[in-house]
Amino acid sequence: MQGRRLCVLVAILLVELVGLGYFIKGFFPYKKSIPGFASRQDQPWDIGQPVGSPGNGSVPVVAAQYDRLVIMLVDALRNDFVFGNNSAMAYTQSMLRSGDALGFTAKALAPTVTMPRLKALMTGTVPNFLDAVLNIAESDTSSSLRYHDNLLWQLKNQNKTINMFGDDTWLRLFPDVFSRTDGTSSFFVADTVEVDRNVTRHVRPELEREGWDVTIFHYLGLDHIGHLAGPNSPLMRPKQREMDDVVRDAFAIVRAQDEERMKRDKLAKPTLFVLLGDHAMNEIGNHGGNSQLETSTVFVFLGQGIRGPPLAEDGLSKLLAAEVPQINLVPTLALLFGVPIPKNNLGMPLPELLTSYGDGDWLRMLQVSAHQMFGVVRANDPEVGEVTAAEIAGMRGPVNCDHDGSTSDVLRCKYRRALAAHRRLAVSGRGAAGRVEREYYAFMEHANEHLSRAFSGYDLGAMFAGMAIIGAAAVALVALCQGSKGGGILCTKMRSLRVSMPAVALLVTYLISIWSSSLIEEEHQFWYFWTQTALALRVLTSTTSGDVLRSVLQMALFRVVRAWNQTGQQWAGEPDIRMYLNTSHTRLMWILVIATAILVNVALHRLHMYLYPGPVREAIARRVNARGSSMYRRDADEYGRRVAEAERVRAAVLYSGAGTARLRALMVAQRAFRAVVAYASFAALVYQMDRAHGWRELGMGEDVWRLVRWCVPADLGQIARLVYLCSGVALAVGVACTWHRARVAGEPLGERRASAAQAAALDLLVGMLPVLLLLARPHNIPLFALFLAMFVLFWPQLHVAFGPPAAADREEDAGGPLGALRPSKLVVLFCLINASFFALGNSNSLASIDLSNAYTGVSRYNEGVVGVLMFVANWAGPLWWAVAALSTLTLDQQGVSMRRAVDTLAAAHLWQACTLLMLSIVVTVLRTHLFIWSVFSPRYLYQVAWMVGFYGICATGGGLLWLAGLAQVS
Repeated sequence: MQGRRLCVLVAILLVELVGLGYFIKGFFPYKKSIPGFASRQDQPWDIGQPVGSPGNGSVPVVAAQYDRLVIMLVDALRNDFVFGNNSAMAYTQSMLRSGDALGFTAKALAPTVTMPRLKALMTGTVPNFLDAVLNIAESDTSSSLRYHDNLLWQLKNQNKTINMFGDDTWLRLFPDVFSRTDGTSSFFVADTVEVDRNVTRHVRPELEREGWDVTIFHYLGLDHIGHLAGPNSPLMRPKQREMDDVVRDAFAIVRAQDEERMKRDKLAKPTLFVLLGDHAMNEIGNHGGNSQLETSTVFVFLGQGIRGPPLAEDGLSKLLAAEVPQINLVPTLALLFGVPIPKNNLGMPLPELLTSYGDGDWLRMLQVSAHQMFGVVRANDPEVGEVTAAEIAGMRGPVNCDHDGSTSDVLRCKYRRALAAHRRLAVSGRGAAGRVEREYYAFMEHANEHLSRAFSGYDLGAMFAGMAIIGAAAVALVALCQGSKGGGILCTKMRSLRVSMPAVALLVTYLISIWSSSLIEEEHQFWYFWTQTALALRVLTSTTSGDVLRSVLQMALFRVVRAWNQTGQQWAGEPDIRMYLNTSHTRLMWILVIATAILVNVALHRLHMYLYPGPVREAIARRVNARGSSMYRRDADEYGRRVAEAERVRAAVLYSGAGTARLRALMVAQRAFRAVVAYASFAALVYQMDRAHGWRELGMGEDVWRLVRWCVPADLGQIARLVYLCSGVALAVGVACTWHRARVAGEPLGERRASAAQAAALDLLVGMLPVLLLLARPHNIPLFALFLAMFVLFWPQLHVAFGPPAAADREEDAGGPLGALRPSKLVVLFCLINASFFALGNSNSLASIDLSNAYTGVSRYNEGVVGVLMFVANWAGPLWWAVAALSTLTLDQQGVSMRRAVDTLAAAHLWQACTLLMLSIVVTVLRTHLFIWSVFSPRYLYQVAWMVGFYGICATGGGLLWLAGLAQVS
């Protein structure tokens, strides 16, 4: 019967995955683009020439101002890293102050990750949101720009030789464009040194080499430092100085070359040097979202003909507010180098870089830019008619565009108005160049605003089909959850309906909250509220003082947990415990880290004492309690004496004939398990302290620290791999413990199997902590001690190891007038599963994804391994509490049954199916909302990760494997 229910559950999940696939296909399509590549034959009729005069499509719009281009892209270069008072880029700042360089704050659009930002910088378009996901897939080729118009193709088409050194994302995006390359993986964030040295070693040789026209250097070290330690890391200023030295040296080389070249060849033109960032980083060093810190990067232009206003000593701060769209780089460079503007560009020329042109050439460039952007307008709305030269020539007087109509009609009107103003000035001299410029920019700004939000290409048919399938899966899960012992799999009789009022209230309020962008950004507040509310309801509905006390203690502990990491958007930068631990209380942080590692092993020892077989536990209880219940006295000596006495009794039972060979084997296996976990915890602790130099914060000398860590490898990567190996060994030894526990004599068969299930669950709960401690940021490690304390408070028998086993505190024993409002332990644990995700510093923004520990123990980039480690590191809290829920099933039911497991999994999947369905409806209804790509779409991606990664692979797959293994060993 339960096998049938399990098969039905798996089938429903597969159907739900099909629905999810349909919806994603419709909601995240590749954005439409104009096919082909722009050419000089696409240039519009020169507004200053008579109607019908021959075109000039075979020559540039105006003469190119530069021959060569150097792009130095520093990944995650935030604007205050260059323009701020604390910047270490002294040379760059001196050039800006003297007016020999021109600087801007370049505003990037979400998603602020490398691949979509490079697309924007070279095509002038707003990339697909799905590029944020493809960004981490080095093997992906679907995002290639081989057949999409871009600036590099236009330059190569004019016989420019292009070289690239650095981030290999360029090689994936622009195949067959570069002549000389040396790519480095952008995802091995543990490397902050060699990844930049591999680029810098090419600077002088490549720039001094003859025959190059465009050279790109993409540096990654600054971004890696941000991921590892944040923007305030001690490594940040030295890295800024390193980048500043590269700017100084590279610009000196090309400037000297320009002088020599232009002496030899009067037709030669200078080199343009551009320092820029692809995106920035937030206050903890991550990026991907749309916060002010993540989107504020830089443009700095250097070269002959570049003149900026001289700045006073404090004048650089003005550049922090001098914002320009990042995509404006594309038309600006295209005009400066005399190549066609890419067809899908939405950027506008930067007038500050085009001041050397006269009014006639400048307005001609604006006409060409507006013509190209109007082509994008027409491509997105085919009903918009072309604006002909004859139409413009026949226009008289001003044009009023403030009329009712579609946005495309208004844009066509503004385009006509700009052309008409330009025509009047060119033919009759009426008007002023400044007014014509304003008209062109009014059109282009409106077009940019409209087209940047117009993510056309939604496949509504696929989206509705996906929602229908997901909805059917949700209905099937409701029917499955209503199955009863006598009613079959799809029993829907009302007499079998069991409703948990707290669970229903939780689900309803959560589904309502999904409609609010603010509540999505601050979802942690929802889970913090409901966790404390659930615990408070348990206080109100408790029938014993002990239960009340334990729930109150849990509420107090959780209050500390929620204050550990500020997250979300509104309060992300507010003071929290993490900030204090990383600044003024680093010594305390490492003391807490050490205490947590010790607590893990103490807890494991105590759990094993609880899990002693009946004869041993009863003998210890009789001897220890012979003189009364004085085990909780504060006299440490007395307590220690009683512990020693208990150990003597245990030994007497085991080795004086009362024990059996199986019992002795179990005790040996438990000792081995504790020893392996203890060593893994120590290795994880050494890794964390060595990596962040925590031993120095504790006042240890190098000799002392070397002595402390003598029993682990010297290399950090080897230490991490040792922890993984020890965890695997502990898993194998834990299986042996479970096997022996199920076969120890002296207890009924049912009790032995129930005890084996409890032992397996509790061993996994504590045994997985060394890996989680290894992958956590140091300031988050003490949170696992708080989690462990909260869990143990649910079960009094676990912290009364020397006394008789306490009652299991079953849910059905709770009553009182408010009994219907009492949330079960599983409901509270479900709240903790979700709350712990945010408590570790995560949010629904892509910027909170922590990459710093995804490379722990990885010597080279591997998508699968890094993906798994990244998931475990970011979902560490939910994964631990999910095992805690499994342990609760074994403790509450005296062993977990297949039926109980299937019922729990079905209820969990019903929750996520309802959430996925509602979220699909929300993003469909709000697909034109202002925050659809910055708030709702990232939240949808997180829901996919929760469904597939957490509920699907970890909870369902892992849970069923656990049950199958338990059935084999017991």
